[in-house]
Amino acid sequence: MKIKAGSNLTKVKQTNDISILGMIYQNGPVSRGEVARQLEITLPTVTTTVKRLLEQGIVRETEMKEQDFSLGRKAMAVDIAPDSRYVVGMEWSPFGPVCCITDLRGNIVIKRRRLEGDLCLDYEQQMSLTRKYVKDMLEESGISREKLSGAGWVTPGMVDKENGILVCSSMNGANWRRKRVREELEELLGMPVAVENHVKARAIGQDLFCRASRPDVYLYYFVQAGISCCIMTGGEPFGSGKQGTGDIGHAIMDLNGPICACGRRGCLQVFSGEGKLLEQGRRLVKEGKAPILVSLTGSGGPLTMELLLQAAEAGDGEVREILRNGVRYMGISIANIINLVNSPLVVIDSAVTTLPEMQKYLDEVIQEHNYFKEELEVETDYIAASRYTGALGACAVAVKELFIRRPEGNERQ
Repeated sequence: MKIKAGSNLTKVKQTNDISILGMIYQNGPVSRGEVARQLEITLPTVTTTVKRLLEQGIVRETEMKEQDFSLGRKAMAVDIAPDSRYVVGMEWSPFGPVCCITDLRGNIVIKRRRLEGDLCLDYEQQMSLTRKYVKDMLEESGISREKLSGAGWVTPGMVDKENGILVCSSMNGANWRRKRVREELEELLGMPVAVENHVKARAIGQDLFCRASRPDVYLYYFVQAGISCCIMTGGEPFGSGKQGTGDIGHAIMDLNGPICACGRRGCLQVFSGEGKLLEQGRRLVKEGKAPILVSLTGSGGPLTMELLLQAAEAGDGEVREILRNGVRYMGISIANIINLVNSPLVVIDSAVTTLPEMQKYLDEVIQEHNYFKEELEVETDYIAASRYTGALGACAVAVKELFIRRPEGNERQ
């Protein structure tokens, strides 16, 4: 992705520059000599590029963490300067856009989202509200346009990131097809925009911003209204272009199961998706079978996942059984993927598994159905559910596209 003329990184044009900047971002603080060694380029080339990046303020010098002071002068390392540039993250969720601005290390500076309600937005409304949120965030934060490098946009569905097209998405039953999202957003916002599938973006965000040690292959499993799974390999999501949407929510778990919104029977999300869990919760309230949940909802108030989890945590047996059944199907589906790719780690992004009891039960189900349990120990990493995880992932997509990887032969003017 080549940055447009007039954007913040027009001086960083050559392949070596991007390679060096990416190396510093992912491994900093790091010495100039180590950058040269890892990238197999000359030290003078690295020194010249780093000097330019220092002048632009994108990187900064810092002392090496471990060094032999008996050798004389302190050795200096270079690292990314997080607050030198900022990016916008935008996720189109079923209830509207969720947006934030972060620095280059994923620290959220400001955020905006539409309060959830029954009214779902169409494509044009999503686009209009996105523009408003970005404008409001810039004005309130005081971040100058000069420091804003670009944006990332993500949504459920099939996204052709190379051509910037939303191929298809049935979110809210909208049946959006062949939408030139990147082109529209770049014109609307006046900055370069990278686009990606939402679960891939979430996985990229965890991998890039958390800087945790991960195995070469692992799974990122996300549950909301739908259920998606991304296979991460070598720090990248599996599948390029339109591949790897990870929509495991429509994997058939029971041929004779309930009818899904897609028209088929027994899809995973009719057992484990938040929409179905809430539907079962509302039925319990209506029938008066969950006293704690009834008291929490009051006189006909809306039922949310937060209330459902509160009722389970307070000891509502009926609600706990609903959640356990959903978790059981989640565990079986995760074990199926583990049996396919032999992943030693699953990162789980789900509101239900914020409850320790449900984490323990999910671990048991995965272990039960892991065919290679004697040879493969599977670790589960439960991340804190947040309404902004998708938008944060969109920021990571932008950072990665603008500062770390810019594939040759796929540059945009």
